[in-house]
Amino acid sequence: MNILTIDAAAEIEIVAVSSGDSCSDKTKLVDLSHSITLFDTIDSALKDLGITIHDIDCIGVGTGPGSFTGIRIAVSTARMLAQTLDIPLVGIATQLLYASSADTPPGTLVLPAFDAKKKRVFGALYKTTGDSLAPEEIIAPGDYTMEDLVRAAETGHPLIAFGSGSIKYHEVIAEHIPGAEIKEDFLPSGARACRLIEKTYLVRPSDFSDFTNVLPNYARKSDAEVIKNLREKGQ
Repeated sequence: MNILTIDAAAEIEIVAVSSGDSCSDKTKLVDLSHSITLFDTIDSALKDLGITIHDIDCIGVGTGPGSFTGIRIAVSTARMLAQTLDIPLVGIATQLLYASSADTPPGTLVLPAFDAKKKRVFGALYKTTGDSLAPEEIIAPGDYTMEDLVRAAETGHPLIAFGSGSIKYHEVIAEHIPGAEIKEDFLPSGARACRLIEKTYLVRPSDFSDFTNVLPNYARKSDAEVIKNLREKGQ
């Protein structure tokens, strides 16, 4: 299968195209808006493999939670492409996409977390299994304090953490989990992300035929929505 996977929920932009055993992985830290870089990066990845967007069999997209703008850009782009090309669309939590890249022994706790401001993170907690692409979910992706996540970590298991939230609150992690490893330069693998999308799709292809089923997971209301609601309530 030819798989295109994209995610823009964090500062890192995941763009990868896989075709058989080959993969063009353009995943990188993006300083500009994802809307400026995304289509050019997709085009570059396709050209690396000598294929066009019309050769793609399935699209995968990270649905968040994370940056409101980034999630909206990635999910809207993926839905538009899936509809135009009439191909399956697989939505995967961004935290799971990141966790699937953790090359660690089974039993390792994996904590991907992005800074959500207001002393909170968009994060999740997983434990790796014998299947590197299918870690066990301990805490589902959502809007938490870092304390919420680390308090659920099982003692006696090594823990690795990455993402802007893990870096910002590294002292909280270290306080609860001595010896935890904070990977400051962690970069998710686009190749693994494509494998996860393909594996998820092949379990039950009929689940992914309707692109409208893939929705963004913002995990909280935007500041604009909060202000609007307060105004409507006269507060």
